[in-house]
Amino acid sequence: MSILLTLLILTVIIFIHELGHFATAKYFKIPVSEFAIGMGPKLISKQVGETLYAIRAIPIGGFVNIEGMEPDSEIENGFNTKAAYKRFIVLFAGVFMNFVLAFLIVAGMVFTIGGSEQNPAAVIGQVADDSYAKEQLKSGDEILKIDEMEIKDWDSLVNNLSAKKDEKVELFVKRGNEELKINTKLKYIEDQKRFVLGVFPEYTKIKYGIVAGSKEVVKQYVNLFNSTFKGFKMLFAGEVKKEDISGPVGTVKIVKMFANWGVSSLIFLTALLSINIGIINLFPLPALDGGRILFVILEKIGVKVNKNTEEKIHKAGFILLLGLIFVVTFNDIINLLK
Repeated sequence: MSILLTLLILTVIIFIHELGHFATAKYFKIPVSEFAIGMGPKLISKQVGETLYAIRAIPIGGFVNIEGMEPDSEIENGFNTKAAYKRFIVLFAGVFMNFVLAFLIVAGMVFTIGGSEQNPAAVIGQVADDSYAKEQLKSGDEILKIDEMEIKDWDSLVNNLSAKKDEKVELFVKRGNEELKINTKLKYIEDQKRFVLGVFPEYTKIKYGIVAGSKEVVKQYVNLFNSTFKGFKMLFAGEVKKEDISGPVGTVKIVKMFANWGVSSLIFLTALLSINIGIINLFPLPALDGGRILFVILEKIGVKVNKNTEEKIHKAGFILLLGLIFVVTFNDIINLLK
């Protein structure tokens, strides 16, 4: 099920991306020979004018075949015959659509599902299934003390638990009108080097009006970009462990985790992945949209690059990209075996 969900999410994201290229190419009257969803042999296809619309057998992404991108192409109105700004728009349109998709998802979630506000007190909203206190603690319980240490809010709860040196803990809990003393164990998180109780804070639902909702949409949308840029910054700075880098197989694991948290979490992940894929495509690397955009910019500022040379660079970049995908996927499989 997780594999199917992952394929569905990635197909939607890539379909929207390719739709951007397709729509702008059509707008500038650049011939498009095929617009396909999926890869491999055709299952369903229909020729409409110059374009073949197809659904292919392997449900992984999709593609748009824009004519005239080859250096020796003589196709009338082909891609390379168009002005630089038109080529730039066609190349950037895929990334732009990824960002639009993420924005629409965030806006839809804010105005339909609403938001949530954390209870400032140390009130439990949910107990994790693997918590040792699963049978003792309940939603709505307020933690007053940990080992005689007074708990004022959720942050002090987290800080006190993080400071623990052993797994045994004594909790003083308020449940309704009574106070309970509960003795339980903490779970040690190896990669974080700290103990956790395995509980989540209580949240209350918030419904937004137009003004407040619009502000919240912008806030959440910007936060998605900030978290993505932070992740890339850590990656390039070497602060990310090798085993934490995920490829296609690792993405399935992430989708499964978000799916367990509910449909809204899965939709949110789609927005996050859409932004990630958009930004990655903007990297000025051969074979990616960003690499092709770089050559258009170089041409515009007067730096001429032979079209045959450019195409060879993109082909080499594509081979390296496939190699990188293979390495990351291999890393995913090794992590799963561990």
